[in-house]
Amino acid sequence: MRSTLLSAPAAPVSGAAPAPTVRQQLARMQSVMFDARHALYALRDEYPRQPARFARIRAAILRLRQARAAYKSACEAFHASPEGQQLQRLRQQHARW
Repeated sequence: MRSTLLSAPAAPVSGAAPAPTVRQQLARMQSVMFDARHALYALRDEYPRQPARFARIRAAILRLRQARAAYKSACEAFHASPEGQQLQRLRQQHARW
């Protein structure tokens, strides 16, 4: 017998989830972009060929384009944020090989 107190997820005290940071948004957009790219590449190996294959490929291409645009805007937001500026300062301090 399991206790409901141990299995229930912890709820935030304020009732609202904390807003994701710019870095977390960037990571999520990168994950969405990789998932969209994987879905497109998976259609290459589809065998036997299914009806409406080209419509699915076109939809996958559009999803990948949207994901890339969202990732690009997340990158721009990250580099404009204090976290991104700190990253640029750290990169300038350390020599690259």
